[in-house]
Amino acid sequence: MPSILTSSRTRALAVALIGAAVAAGVQLLFGVWQGWDPVLAVAVGIFVAVVAGVGGGVIAGGVTAVTGSALFVAYAMDDTEIAALAVPAWLAAGMVAGLASDLWWSARREREGARAEVEAIRRAAHAALATVGADSTIAGWNAEAERLFGQPAEAAIGADAALLGRDVGTLLEGALHAGAPVEGTASAPADDGGVAPLRVRAVPWGAASDRAVVVAATDVSEAVRLEDELREVRARDDALRRSLPIVAYVHPPGDRDSLTYISPHVDPLLGYAPDELTDGRLSLGALVHPDDRERVANELKTLAREEPFRAEYRVLARDGRVVPVRDVATTVRDSAGQPLYVQGFLIDFSERVEFQRERERLALARSDASEDALTRQQRLDLVVEASTSLASSLETAAALRRLAELAVRDFADWCVVDLVTEDGALARLTASHAEPINDAQERPGAPEPAPERDVETVARSGKPIVVPPIGEPEAADRDSGRGSESRLVAPMLARGHVVGVLTFVRRAGARRYGADDLAVAMDLARRAAVAIEAERLHRRVEEEADAARVLTYVADGVFLVDRTGIIRLWNPAAEAITGLAAPVMVGRSPADAIRGWDDLRQQIPLATSASPPAARTLSLETPLGERWISIAAVEFFDGTVYAFRDVTEEHQLDELKAEFVATASHELRTPLAAVYGAAQTLRRHDFALDEAGRERFVSMIVEEADRLGRIVNEILLANQLDADRVEPVAEPFDPGELVERVAEATRSHAPPGISLELVVRPAAQVAADRDKVRQVLVNLVDNALKYSPDGGTVELGVEPGDGNVRFYVRDEGLGIPPAEQDRIFEKFYRLDPGMTRGVGGTGLGLYICSQLVERMGGRIWVESSHGEGSTFAFELPAAEPASMERAAIARNGDRERT
Repeated sequence: MPSILTSSRTRALAVALIGAAVAAGVQLLFGVWQGWDPVLAVAVGIFVAVVAGVGGGVIAGGVTAVTGSALFVAYAMDDTEIAALAVPAWLAAGMVAGLASDLWWSARREREGARAEVEAIRRAAHAALATVGADSTIAGWNAEAERLFGQPAEAAIGADAALLGRDVGTLLEGALHAGAPVEGTASAPADDGGVAPLRVRAVPWGAASDRAVVVAATDVSEAVRLEDELREVRARDDALRRSLPIVAYVHPPGDRDSLTYISPHVDPLLGYAPDELTDGRLSLGALVHPDDRERVANELKTLAREEPFRAEYRVLARDGRVVPVRDVATTVRDSAGQPLYVQGFLIDFSERVEFQRERERLALARSDASEDALTRQQRLDLVVEASTSLASSLETAAALRRLAELAVRDFADWCVVDLVTEDGALARLTASHAEPINDAQERPGAPEPAPERDVETVARSGKPIVVPPIGEPEAADRDSGRGSESRLVAPMLARGHVVGVLTFVRRAGARRYGADDLAVAMDLARRAAVAIEAERLHRRVEEEADAARVLTYVADGVFLVDRTGIIRLWNPAAEAITGLAAPVMVGRSPADAIRGWDDLRQQIPLATSASPPAARTLSLETPLGERWISIAAVEFFDGTVYAFRDVTEEHQLDELKAEFVATASHELRTPLAAVYGAAQTLRRHDFALDEAGRERFVSMIVEEADRLGRIVNEILLANQLDADRVEPVAEPFDPGELVERVAEATRSHAPPGISLELVVRPAAQVAADRDKVRQVLVNLVDNALKYSPDGGTVELGVEPGDGNVRFYVRDEGLGIPPAEQDRIFEKFYRLDPGMTRGVGGTGLGLYICSQLVERMGGRIWVESSHGEGSTFAFELPAAEPASMERAAIARNGDRERT
């Protein structure tokens, strides 16, 4: 044990010298000066050796034991038995005591070193370290924990482990129960006020009965951000690969036949699915044309260097086509320059190869004859100018006329353009001549006004006609009797359909049309067909865009169900009416998305023509609640279109009208019955009534007649308001005086148990219609009395506002639930329609109040809690000083005249 023996050499040497000296002194004391006592000498000597071993370690204990035992043997020659027993015990006691001391000091130094090492690790660690004891209190807390959790060590140590958060607490419990490390995620407050994600590892240590946990938490915000950026970059890269018309591929360095990725564009280009090339069934090298494989293999060696690989070669498609491609690839390397993977792409340049071949053929022809070269150049110029003219505008008719004008410069004497109309008939668009000719002049070879038979034949067959046929000798042409005029009729083909016919005519004596001319004519016809189709597609796109805009902004909900029963269209109005978003609805069956659709569909009127049937009003359960919709459907080839609109408010209004009719009938029948009953009683002669009885019945008739008049007046006034035939007159008046008069009139007929209080605060005069304001106040006070069936206090008041005058009526009655307060001013609306509390009325009073206040330039509102009464208030503009002065002069004049 070298580490133990050399633990403290200085201390061991000093204690050894002192122990040897003490041992020698003890033996001299007992052996020389005090007489010999062997047992006492051995006991004291062993004690000294043990003390030396404890103080100085194994070296000091051994030296002291050797010194003492040696002197004891020297003096105890006659006590050989004692010496034989004592010396080994002596030496063993000193050595054992020293060894135990060395072990204790070594363990102490290791503990102190471990503590220092742990503390250094805590200070140097980039992670937040916290030690949680068995009592769930924090025993350790480093500087990173202070920063991450926002608590200093003084506040954290000794605190409950809940300081670390609920997520960390769950991991702590898991580590304690499992007795093994547990990893997970948590969160901590970030410096910017947000939440920082954490990666947490909880490591238990100690015995099960006294187990503690060390928690290491690391802020992974940057890692999360980098992962998000990586996903975004990958998504952009994937989107770029999919959007570009190229075949992108990736393979390991030096292994071109083991593709790890190839874009889906390989399918339309070569007819192979991407997984056929990535799962090893087919290699990219196997697709290279056999004649190009050796050259491509040699060129691929450039991938070993830094410059990108570029090559042009041919590949074989699944259907046997030979597709020329350009291959560009480069090696992607890491920061150390080591290759990671090879990324490249294939570009189809068949059109370029075809164009190049065409140029080569033209160049060869130009070298054969200058005239032929000039002709070909003219044809090329014609194609270029015609292409430019056709591509420069969507006005196809003008472009085709320009094409005919270009053709008659060098290619034909006559050029005729016929178009196929939407009903399949041929219509002549233009007929251009090489030289301007007046109508009075003769036109040799001029076409007929209507399309000729050859044009109709080409329009039906889609195949060109050359007259005379190509390769037929001129002698045969003369023998056939057709003359020397040459005609070339080319179909304009777009997506396999003939959209028009180009006719080129050369006069007698001119060069007949040949194969080259046919190629030019077919090319011109193809480009013209592309222009026609582009215009039609543009027009269709515009029509569809207009239809899309109409569906977007139309107020009616529209949705389309295809023939398979799947929703394909759900416009914004349908979203707004039903509360069901288009992304949720499109692609689903109506039965899965709309509650009760199977029963609803059976009730929807369905038409099979453009004239829809009369719509039917049905109930629809939506996330927004029950909605009443007016819906109809039209079925066509691709599916069924449903159109509906929200008539919930109209339906509710109809219900309110029905309730109003019932309520008004009840309200009218009650006073009529009372009047009729009282009148019948007065007419009876079988018993006599005294004066008091007759007065009582007459009073009843008058009161019920007044009640009947008020109901009829409310109905008539509501009708006048709806017809906008009520025009309030604005004149200044004293609001306090008006409120007092209303209070006096109310006290005379207030029911028992209700007290009326009047509150009048100084206020300016009101610029409004006095009678209409009085009517509003009377309605509000009557409403307060009516909805206070249990009695209480009704407060009527007026007070100044900010440039306005505020009137209010406060009661302690039934109150209004919050959900009903938005509808309280609606026409026909009654808070207690079933009259469960005996509250009657037509539901027009508050509607009349709100309409009158609005027409006088004010506003009205309610403040209420259910069961705690209500406060109805309205504000009207205060009168200006000039108006008040004019009103005062008018009142004084009236008094003087009186």
